[in-house]
Amino acid sequence: MSRPLSLSVVVLLAACISHAAMGQNSAAKSLLLTGASASTIPTNAVSHLSAVRGILWAGTSRSLARSSDGGRTWQDFGSVPAFARPSIYALDVKGDTIWVSTGYEKEVDNSSVPTGSGYAFSTDGGQTWTGRPQPQDAKDDSVVIYGINRVHFLPIVVPEQSVTYDVALSETAVWVASWASGIRKSTDLGQTWQRIVLPNATRASIAPTDSLPNYNVDPRPDDNFKGFSVATIGRDTVWAGTAGGINFSTDGGSSWRHFTTNNEVSHLASDWVIAIGVQRLASGTRVWTTNWPATGPNQEYAVSYTDDAGASWHSFLQGVKAYAFTFRDSITYVASDDGLYRTSDGGSTWLRSGTVADPTSGNRLTTTTFFSVATIADTVFVASGDGLARTIDNALHPFGSAWEVIRAYSPSVARSTVYAYPNPFSPLQQPIRIHYTTGSEAATVTIELFDFGMNRVRTIVKDATRNGESDDIWDGRDESGRIVPNGVFFYRVIIAGGDPAWGKILVLQ
Repeated sequence: MSRPLSLSVVVLLAACISHAAMGQNSAAKSLLLTGASASTIPTNAVSHLSAVRGILWAGTSRSLARSSDGGRTWQDFGSVPAFARPSIYALDVKGDTIWVSTGYEKEVDNSSVPTGSGYAFSTDGGQTWTGRPQPQDAKDDSVVIYGINRVHFLPIVVPEQSVTYDVALSETAVWVASWASGIRKSTDLGQTWQRIVLPNATRASIAPTDSLPNYNVDPRPDDNFKGFSVATIGRDTVWAGTAGGINFSTDGGSSWRHFTTNNEVSHLASDWVIAIGVQRLASGTRVWTTNWPATGPNQEYAVSYTDDAGASWHSFLQGVKAYAFTFRDSITYVASDDGLYRTSDGGSTWLRSGTVADPTSGNRLTTTTFFSVATIADTVFVASGDGLARTIDNALHPFGSAWEVIRAYSPSVARSTVYAYPNPFSPLQQPIRIHYTTGSEAATVTIELFDFGMNRVRTIVKDATRNGESDDIWDGRDESGRIVPNGVFFYRVIIAGGDPAWGKILVLQ
């Protein structure tokens, strides 16, 4: 998958690191600010989830947020100055320590390019935050002393080439995977960053005691120098995923083994590893990877795991584009383009989520793509570009049998207050949601749509039972299934036979 650095190969989730270290000693800001309280998540575009000690953390396109009550109410950290940019590209939480990377889309040569903008971290559960700049090399900062060797690195001097797509916290360091910047670590909370020497594409291992004459770390021709994912176990064990395989270290990143589709008999499903999950079982530690096709033979979408530190791999869900894992004891959950997958027997059998719809509010997700997943006890949360959802998974509530949708909205203060969003909208891009409230009790709801001449175009719901704040979706089609033309349309919401509430929608394709 070799590509020139002028091209971004990683429009992944946006929508996501002395001669041994780079100086990043600019003054960092700390600010006592717990974030603004809100009744809803900041936005429906959610890419990252982490659940620790009963607290759910969500990385969104607008900010980082947390919920202590299972997603019912939220604290929004979007106003904290330590966050250089609002969009969250990576998230990791360990105890009271939270690290995120931020970024944005930059226009370069008429193309939108993901660009790293730095980090924000807290060591006290989110009470105070500190900002750090994105690691960036000086133009002449090209040599790293590696044991008996002088290793030559390509300096990464622009933030467009240093986008941090993963962060991992160990007991002693912060690790980041930052595309062309590769894998880096910091032992001083991001004040300085050490560039990590990985094996090149042709090597199965590397160590400081190896003789490495003329060894160059250049991500332009070598996919194993393009960093996408990182995970830690304890103090010194690290897994690093790249566009050219996965790398394993037991000495804090000094020496590495390199696994690909070519150098093991029982190998990875493919070489582009964008996420790594660590599952702790009674029998030991299992490491999972999401695998995307890279250049070369034997490449496919799948997930893989190893129980023996990479000596052998087992692959599943062939053809499924997966993004993230979470675990609950022996249960593995996989967030993917094709919904949420679950296995409790190590991949022998799988269950998959169906339509995610909330029977109480009528809300449903309009996508099957889930970017992240997290659990708190037996509650499973999934993140999408259309909001969050949660389901119970236990003996009394089979996996995915009932969902609750958690979405961003402006609360309706009365039954007469209705609105539609996004407005204007294009049926070719996304549906529109009509938002209203039934108040404190359940009620029947009818929603009808009319054109400018007040001809009925569509009955969206009729005498449907809803409870509280609710959305119903219009896909821009009439009763015959045809997409309506551009223009102004009116909708009427009738709740429990009361006076109708009216609103206006502008269709613009």
